[in-house]
Parts: sequence; C-alpha cells; structure tokens
Amino acid sequence: MNFRKLVLVTGMIPAVLGASVFAACGGDDDDDGGSGGTGTDEKYVASICKAGAEFATAMEKLSKDLASEKDLEKAAEKAAEPFEDFAKAFAKANPPKDLKEWHDDASDALDKAVKGLKDGNFDALGDELMPDPPKDISDRLTKVADKNKDCQDADFTFGG
Repeated sequence: MNFRKLVLVTGMIPAVLGASVFAACGGDDDDDGGSGGTGTDEKYVASICKAGAEFATAMEKLSKDLASEKDLEKAAEKAAEPFEDFAKAFAKANPPKDLKEWHDDASDALDKAVKGLKDGNFDALGDELMPDPPKDISDRLTKVADKNKDCQDADFTFGG
C-alpha cells in the first residue's frame, strides 16, 4: 500500500514528515488468529484497508494540530498514537501464507517507527518505512482491494 499519497492527503506537509513513505498497512479489531499466515486474500485486504481507513481518519483529525506545531519532537510524539494504533492493527492482520514473512518484517518495522515517534523522532519513519510486498502478491491483492469499499474510500493501493 502506498502511504505517500495518504500522508499528503491527510494534510501532513512534507516538511513535517520528511520523505515518509508507507508501503503497507493493515489490521482490524477481529481476532482472526494473528499473523499466522493462514489468512485469505479477501480477509487480509479487508483488515488492511479497514485499519488504513481508520489511520487516515485519525491523521486527518490530527493534521491541523501537527501543521501548527513548531516543535518537531512534540509533533512526532502527537503522531505516535495513530501510528501505534495502526501498527497494532497491522500486526493483528492474518496474511496469506505466501505473505507471512513480509508481513512479520513489515510489522517489526512499524513497531520500530512507533518507538521512534514516541521518542520524538520523525526520522524513525525513514524514506521508505517498509518495502513493497512481492510484485505478484501485490498485484493479486490489488485486484481484491479494487472491490473493497474501505480501500476505495481511502484510495489505497498495494505496492508502489
């Protein structure tokens, strides 16, 4: 999922976030067994897009406050909560078997970024927080996402 557009759309100016890019997102409140690698494409996409839509809403609400914040450390700390909620939802998503390793690595990267934000460091988001999923899988998930309302509403795509 490409979050560069999401971050820009939610009003987070590039000067505040630097070159933050998210290449994936995910999770929902359903307990579907965690990231065990037994999920279906449809449930995984639904989880990802639901969490992504919730993240977008939270960031949109926070964007005015962040845009007026002069202290970048305080801005990072304020942004930590929606990112943490997102990271938790992402970790909870149950990926298809062929995406489990990538999902686990991406979840670890999100957790590190959240820790950095809590420490007041926007640089924790990095130029590219997570790599895109493998192309064949990202193409497959995009086809599912094209039919998902949360994905459509949030204008999410899988991959770059």
